Amino acid sequence: MRSALVIGAGLIGTSAALTLAGRGVTVHLTDHDPDRARTAAALGAGSDEPPPGPVDLAL
Repeated sequence: MRSALVIGAGLIGTSAALTLAGRGVTVHLTDHDPDRARTAAALGAGSDEPPPGPVDLAL
């Protein structure tokens, strides 16, 4: 798996994103509140930019 999209950057989504990013997966974050996605990205959980194409996993 090379890329993932995490929908919902709350506690669970950010934790999953951090784990995936720590294993070398390119993670994209989205949330209904853009500030949450930006906060998760600032913590190193991935990018708050939309993926450029299809991802291998959506969570």
